Amino acid sequence: MLRAGDEITVEPTELVAGGAALARVDGFPIFATNVYPGDVAVVRLQEVRKGFARAGLVRLIRPSALRRLQPCSIAGECGGCDWTSLRLDAQLAAKRRILEESLRRIGKIEQAALPPIGIHPSALNYRLRSRLHRRGDAVGFYAIGSHGVIPLAPDCEVVGVMTARNPTAGASWEIDGRVITGERELTMRVAEFTYRLSTASFFQVNRHLLATMLRLVSSHAARVKQKRQAIDLYAGIGFFTLPLAALFQRVISVEGSDVSHRFALLNAPSNVDVVRAPVESFEIPPANFIFLDPPRAGARSGVIDGIAARAQEMVCYLSCDPVTFSRDASRLIASGWRIATLDLLDLFPNTHHVETLASFERAQ
Repeated sequence: MLRAGDEITVEPTELVAGGAALARVDGFPIFATNVYPGDVAVVRLQEVRKGFARAGLVRLIRPSALRRLQPCSIAGECGGCDWTSLRLDAQLAAKRRILEESLRRIGKIEQAALPPIGIHPSALNYRLRSRLHRRGDAVGFYAIGSHGVIPLAPDCEVVGVMTARNPTAGASWEIDGRVITGERELTMRVAEFTYRLSTASFFQVNRHLLATMLRLVSSHAARVKQKRQAIDLYAGIGFFTLPLAALFQRVISVEGSDVSHRFALLNAPSNVDVVRAPVESFEIPPANFIFLDPPRAGARSGVIDGIAARAQEMVCYLSCDPVTFSRDASRLIASGWRIATLDLLDLFPNTHHVETLASFERAQ
């Protein structure tokens, strides 16, 4: 019988949602961190439950061919990223499999029913904003599995040297090579759009894919035949509202955060109605196009049902979690919609996080 604290040898076969590698010992599933498919490794069991166990790497016996030379001097300690030692092409392949498997297992959507998945890789040193922590003289990310702080390495592939030199804990932004800390008002330009925002408001963090995200959403919205009204749910400061306002006669922007709503008002052109309300309490009116970018928990069932009933031509869904996206996609499909396009945006290289953009059209 397996017990917490036992050390066992595993050979993982796949990476799963959440970032762990799945191995089986006599058929019993073990989810291990810091190991990858193809590794032969000794792991220590950290938690054993009735149907599975969790484990962490103790030592490698034989490394996988999917590994790369350790690019970061604190990989394996720092919790800022969990797939640092995995080759970048293998990261993308794993994220695609995780998305497809989540859609199959959670959404009951087989791969044959999906459109081709567009893959959008990102360069490294991608973070526009990082939340750092201080413990004594150490400033960096939390350590894996604890609130101890690992000082940022000068060779960090996530935030880069500029932010690593920042002596202040908390959220920091790197704008045009300048490090900005504390609550400040900023102006950002992405493609042809200019945004006013606060360092305390939400903004997409991958500097390299900002314009790609706007281009994809705009291209989906452009396919809508009637462009009378669009709705932007979980709109933040209006990152996607502005390109929608350039396409539709009227846009309704809905956001519950006070600080984001304040800047959404500043950013909105004259054909945008900015509504400060939790999306869950907003009564969705009919619209030709509805866009949503919910938090990791996805949208509540009532929101999805409202979208399914009130969207007239297209729904566009940006998700940061393949499991909750698959759940919500399944609900839309059951209401008479189909996935028309599907894109995977690698907003967080060196981590397991999967960002998905899908457009839905009425099933014929």
